[in-house]
Amino acid sequence: MRIVRLFVSVLLLCALVVPPIAAQESAPDSPPVLLFPFVPNGEHYGDTGPWYGTLVLQNPESVPLTVELRTAAGQRLRTVTVDPHAHAIVLPSQLFTGACRQYPATVRVHELDGIDRIRLPTAALAVDRIEIAGFQEGIDFRWGALADEVWIDWSLPGWEPTAPYTVLVIDCPDGQPVALHLVAPTDALQGDAASCVALTRAIELSAVKGALNGADSVPLPKGIGPITAVEVRYGPRYWASLGLADPTALDTSSRWQATVSGGAVTIQWGATPGDDDGGIPTGARYSVIVHAQEAACRQPRVAAMLLLTSGAPASSTGSLSGATIASSLPAVAPARAGVTVVPFVQRNNGWTTVLHLAHTSERSCPVQVELYGRRGDLAWSGSQTLESGQVWHLDLRTLTLPSDFTGSAWIRSSCGPLAFADRLKPSHRLAVSTVAVDPAEPARNLVLPLVYANHSGWNTGIALTNLGNSAVTVDLAYRDAAGTILRSERHTLRPREHEVFYRPDLYPGSPPPGFRELAALSVTADGPVALIGDAVKYQAGSGKALTLPALVPLDPGISLLFPLATTDLPPELGDATGLTIANAATAPAPTTVELWSLGAPVPMRFELPIPAQGFAVLYLPEQVRVTSRFTGTAIVSAATGRLVASGTQVNATVLADGATGTPLAPGWSVPVLGTSLLPTWDATGPGLDFAASAAGLPNTPLLLEVSDETADLDSDPACTSPSSLRVSGTGTLTVSLYTCALDPVQPPTVRVRLWWDRGPLVGALDSGDELLVERVVALPR
Repeated sequence: MRIVRLFVSVLLLCALVVPPIAAQESAPDSPPVLLFPFVPNGEHYGDTGPWYGTLVLQNPESVPLTVELRTAAGQRLRTVTVDPHAHAIVLPSQLFTGACRQYPATVRVHELDGIDRIRLPTAALAVDRIEIAGFQEGIDFRWGALADEVWIDWSLPGWEPTAPYTVLVIDCPDGQPVALHLVAPTDALQGDAASCVALTRAIELSAVKGALNGADSVPLPKGIGPITAVEVRYGPRYWASLGLADPTALDTSSRWQATVSGGAVTIQWGATPGDDDGGIPTGARYSVIVHAQEAACRQPRVAAMLLLTSGAPASSTGSLSGATIASSLPAVAPARAGVTVVPFVQRNNGWTTVLHLAHTSERSCPVQVELYGRRGDLAWSGSQTLESGQVWHLDLRTLTLPSDFTGSAWIRSSCGPLAFADRLKPSHRLAVSTVAVDPAEPARNLVLPLVYANHSGWNTGIALTNLGNSAVTVDLAYRDAAGTILRSERHTLRPREHEVFYRPDLYPGSPPPGFRELAALSVTADGPVALIGDAVKYQAGSGKALTLPALVPLDPGISLLFPLATTDLPPELGDATGLTIANAATAPAPTTVELWSLGAPVPMRFELPIPAQGFAVLYLPEQVRVTSRFTGTAIVSAATGRLVASGTQVNATVLADGATGTPLAPGWSVPVLGTSLLPTWDATGPGLDFAASAAGLPNTPLLLEVSDETADLDSDPACTSPSSLRVSGTGTLTVSLYTCALDPVQPPTVRVRLWWDRGPLVGALDSGDELLVERVVALPR
């Protein structure tokens, strides 16, 4: 018999969960809104276009998620439900649903290899594209618009008309910033038992004593969970009933019994002869405390990327094959301060930069831009007041800047600045896109997971920028897949200075056996910096390009999400995805990659033993054996190590630039803690057990700690376990305890802590662990 039974006659079996003494005990905050600073819908800029933005939304969870797509002012554009472990693709025509306007115009006199002009019905018409039956833009002609005129240049070596022809001028709804909001994130994972824990909540209700030996019915609040225990309190006296799971439904003093039915709890008095109904007089108010068992769930994860394509939108499957140029961007979180920085902009060597600038407010607001040159000097500044949803497309060629300008762009707005940059080389149909970063983040240790060094014609240029107001020293270490340093160098930068350099020669002399002309780059600085890696493959008159930012490595247990993993068969005829995963830790990181094909019940799993400070490449055409096109999502996770990952997409059929680079998004969800009272009955009478549980991500290392205070809970019925119990593992944890002794005078309590076990000592508390939730639970008295 448990020791607690010795006190049953004098202890009152009630329970109360008191407020926490540590933060994060309340319901988890809603996931941050994700934003795209600008989603184009047929716009032209930088002598390229029309540009279109295709959204790819990823749901890594095992239940459906609903996402609302809204304007910066909060107006709903579209609601999308994403299936479990899948993605949803939203084309710009589905997002900006207004019909495109079409204006036909006839060119009656054509000048061979010359320029034809047509007048527009109004100068306010925004021309997104023109169509000429039988002829292709970029091959037969190119065009442009100025004021109320469209010019058509037939000097290209393709075909051209020999008679009057018709031009169809098309004006579509303008693109704008788009925000992603999860619908009901707190309740989204209720259907996933692995993401939820049981939590007992005490609810005090008011009752009025009826006739002696009668029954009192007390309505229950709507929507509460199953009732596991009922207590009665009158003044300083407590009586408890654990009878809801007991056939006799009697409390320990045999004064009353409780039943739950029809949305009410009924207190039946007078269960034994001579019962005085607890001395509660008729008409007196007393309290009935019900303990409801509820499910508390962690928040869902979600990720998104934007495919930017020129010529035509990506297809409904996310394929780039219909485009002529492509790039991509990850969704970003709102800026925490009033400033954000595009760390690399340029107007040199045939490249130009178009900044896309907006803000997050529903009112008009000024947006200011400052351009700093390579030595950190202010080269240009300007501002423009923007309405909600309006985008300022700032082409650096329109500004008074040196012809070889490179630098950074600082964007300020009191309404929440939004910005990204397209860097374009029209002569070779190249495009790379970069999102702005928060200069307030202490980005001093970064990793660029992928550096090409004469790899199949690809080489990488590095842009390093000081984001601080004082000089910074930066150490760079290029490492091979095994973590061995191939090259190291040191750079010193003035405030806001930046430096650009190329590294096709990472390994001096003859490369070692197995060297794949690939590397990862570790960045260590004594101040905040940003680093961008541009990979370019030049071909005759064209080329391919992609860009990736160096990122802060993630702590163990944070998943990495990639919304669009795809490969065609054969890969030379379409998209091919590669994933590069780098480990910044000084210890190995056994890493799991899950590839979820759309509609598949289980993923393909790959185990990658990434060495300390090394990296691994998962190239889908080599790993995925399919007979047709594979398309799906990727989830990367590790319980140890510190990871950074990138995804690349190369499409050989795109006329010019068919390559994109996108960093994998961090998928983090704070684990939840459950504490439950478990009433029990056996031949000796009623008792009380206690359970603590935690639910987190599958590879999140957790440590659950239960410490006695004025109550003694143990893991065995003989009550011989230590006073402080710890359970460690990944993902989900549960510990069930027996009640061994309770203080008959002081309120008996236990303390429960949930730790993120991210320190060097796995399964033990150390200085690197983070306390996520702390709760004090009061037990029966």
